[in-house]
Amino acid sequence: MIRAATIIASLLGILMLTRPAFAHCDTTRGPVVTAAREALDANDANLVLHWVRPEDEVVVRSAFDHTIKVRALGPDAKELADRYFFETLVRIHRAGEGAPYTGLTEGEPEPIIAATDRALERGSAQELEQQLVSTVQAKLAERFTAAQAAKDFHAGDVAGGRAFVAAYVPLTHWVEGVFTAANAGEHDAGAPHDGSAAHAVVHSPSDHGSGTPTTGEHGSATRQALPWMVSGSLALAVLVQGAFLVLRKRHATA
Repeated sequence: MIRAATIIASLLGILMLTRPAFAHCDTTRGPVVTAAREALDANDANLVLHWVRPEDEVVVRSAFDHTIKVRALGPDAKELADRYFFETLVRIHRAGEGAPYTGLTEGEPEPIIAATDRALERGSAQELEQQLVSTVQAKLAERFTAAQAAKDFHAGDVAGGRAFVAAYVPLTHWVEGVFTAANAGEHDAGAPHDGSAAHAVVHSPSDHGSGTPTTGEHGSATRQALPWMVSGSLALAVLVQGAFLVLRKRHATA
């Protein structure tokens, strides 16, 4: 029982250490805000509604109509109104993906996402494929070389064995994460059921203790509850272990 509680706490700790995906939808240079600008300039909400779920359409249309009215009051009002609509739209879009919203950024989209957008514009995935393949090859070679160099430790060499484990675990977790992502279906990748866009990201671990692959941009409610789950699990582990020690002490003195 002690071991089970400890394992649960450890697994939840790993999940907490997993970093959220950087969403290119959160940047003002991303596709959501780009579509929003085009919709406002054309006074046509239909140009942007595909980025939100059907059940969110009424809220977005209302925000759009308010923005159009305020824009007419002057340049400063236009700037503020546009920003309000961008923030509202992206927040609702992210909520539809089950992901948290932390505000808009001014940065460029991630290079690999920009390459994906270019591939779609050109109608060819050749450049994107080359980037993906070269990245996977380089990262695999890095992890494999480290594990290969450490695997021939002598039996009983604890330090050498731990060095091997420190290289082996990241390799296997990374391979599993890449394989899982490559074979994920639409539902596995976290796409909303209404078919709107979602972006699945599997993170490679920076150390051998955080190699659990995660699917990006979904389950925000679960992530928000994780701190409480971890605290509860740790408390349970401590209580069970304390009870076990007390019983053992009583048994020894009996």
